[in-house]
Amino acid sequence: MITLDELHKLAQLSAPARAFLSVYLAGPRSVGDLAKKFAARRRLLPGGGADKDEREYFDENVGAVEEYLQHHPLASGSLCLFVCRELDILRAFPLTAPVADHVAIDAVPFIRPLAELQEGHATAAVVVADNSKTRIFVVSMGETGPAEVIRGHIKNHVKVGGWSQQRYERRRDKELHQYALEIVGALTRISDREEINHIVMVGSRETLQAVQANMPPALRKLGVEKAVDLSKGDAPINRAIMALFREAEHATGAQRWEKIRTVYLQGGPAVIGPEEVLRMASQQRIEEIVIDRTFQPLGMRCRSCYRVTLGMVPSCPSCGALSLYTIGVFNEILDVVYRSGGMAHFTDPLPTLTAAGGIGALLRY
Repeated sequence: MITLDELHKLAQLSAPARAFLSVYLAGPRSVGDLAKKFAARRRLLPGGGADKDEREYFDENVGAVEEYLQHHPLASGSLCLFVCRELDILRAFPLTAPVADHVAIDAVPFIRPLAELQEGHATAAVVVADNSKTRIFVVSMGETGPAEVIRGHIKNHVKVGGWSQQRYERRRDKELHQYALEIVGALTRISDREEINHIVMVGSRETLQAVQANMPPALRKLGVEKAVDLSKGDAPINRAIMALFREAEHATGAQRWEKIRTVYLQGGPAVIGPEEVLRMASQQRIEEIVIDRTFQPLGMRCRSCYRVTLGMVPSCPSCGALSLYTIGVFNEILDVVYRSGGMAHFTDPLPTLTAAGGIGALLRY
């Protein structure tokens, strides 16, 4: 999986004209469809000019992709390739998480799918616990690490009556408390060595409540939990874990947007809407952005001065040139934000974010 540092390096790349080819392959079967996709795009590129034209750039890049796949056949998983023969660049990234097939031609790499993957695969500590055993493992960038196992010997409740039952329950509560402390200790050690975004807990309600009660505040705010009968097998457990993870991610996105919205309403350093965010991105003033993942604004790039303009325009507002082509503006915003060391966060649609144009940014100044 691509790292944030690699994503930042990709954002630094740019080429003359539309000389970059970005290819995303969902799996081995996608390779067979590439020739048809390449042919469809080649027909739409201008060619035959006196200078090197977009079709020539494209043909060189396609040749590089075909040569790479010949020497490195895709046997499993997903893959993305960024190629610009004009700059002697070919970057290949095998991916453990699935991506959709996509081919893009532009002056910069098409990094949006990677940015969404990077954001969507936060590091989580997953706790699967009942009164007899707890498994804790770390899921980072779609990959699962080895499990840490903690044994519990918490006896069932009994109905004896009188002092005997009270002594039994006190002893049982003490054992449950000690068991919860061991689980919290393991989570603390994990958080000390890794940056944990979420703690996802499923299993016995009693055990999970004891763990939550003994967590320090810094860990408790990361936790989401759901009581699940662990005896029903892995499928319902995995479904519960994924549902909780999506819930936690949505809550995190909403919190980040609420922070930007509050700063904006207070007249602080924040902007909303694609036009203002693009303008601030070009000035390298953005600290972080929050984006509705369904946000797909279009714009135009000038072939003469490379300026990007939001929306469809007949000529370049900067130099007056009539030669422009359509691009996805959001990829341009991402490039500039990452290039200047900013961060991007994605979220599901939120009413106030939609009303703000689908995107908002916190500024450095």
